[in-house]
Amino acid sequence: MLSGINSSTEYLIKIDNLSKSFPAEAGLKINVLQDITFNIPKSEKGIITTILAPFGSGKSTLLKIISEIIKPDSGEINFNETNKIIPLIPEKPSSFPWLNVKENIEFILNQHNENQDVNRIISLVGLSGYENHYPHNKSIGFRFRISLARALAVNPSLILIDDSFKMMKAESRGEIYDLLLNLSLNLKQNFIIATTNLIEAVRLSDKIILMSKKPGRIIKEFNLSGEDRLKIADHKSEIFTAIKSEIEAAFEAVDTLSTINYSL
Repeated sequence: MLSGINSSTEYLIKIDNLSKSFPAEAGLKINVLQDITFNIPKSEKGIITTILAPFGSGKSTLLKIISEIIKPDSGEINFNETNKIIPLIPEKPSSFPWLNVKENIEFILNQHNENQDVNRIISLVGLSGYENHYPHNKSIGFRFRISLARALAVNPSLILIDDSFKMMKAESRGEIYDLLLNLSLNLKQNFIIATTNLIEAVRLSDKIILMSKKPGRIIKEFNLSGEDRLKIADHKSEIFTAIKSEIEAAFEAVDTLSTINYSL
């Protein structure tokens, strides 16, 4: 079952009292994030953390702060790894349309002076045989795989994904879920995924962070045990229903449930 997560001294990333606002009209400010505090513990396997929240809660802003694209107004982030390159895959996966799959990955390798096997990376994301294909006329799922390969190319300890699955077809989305779970388990890759989709969060997560909006605040954190993770693929199972109910109750308490997505 889900349970509250205790703070850990052995963490991958630790976020303390993060707040962010943006200027609005007439000299006013819009508070986007307020006092965000959580940590992701180190683990022998990769951990998938989802930030489950409605539109307008500041999920994208939070990921941009973690990846150091923008700075917070206050608070701090401590990353307990030597490699501080934290790639962010945006809502619309990005790649160079004039470069094929292999060239897109080689470009990133050259930028970061990485000496990884390009064909191995292509295989990891399920694009073997598509090395010479170009992304511009491909599906969103295909383009996401290229973005994921480019992220893996920098050998990151943590990859951020900003609600990139919502425009994919259901079959493609399910394949991507399985791919991320496989990378987490076998490659020990850590992810933080921002999503509005409750079912997506439950299916993917080792850790779920619930946020409300205006401003974005953490309302609850949950941890999913390894035993439960094995049963979670069945959306009709007792454990899936129980987890879903706990999350719904937390959102109902702050009048946010109606803005959460349930699509498969």
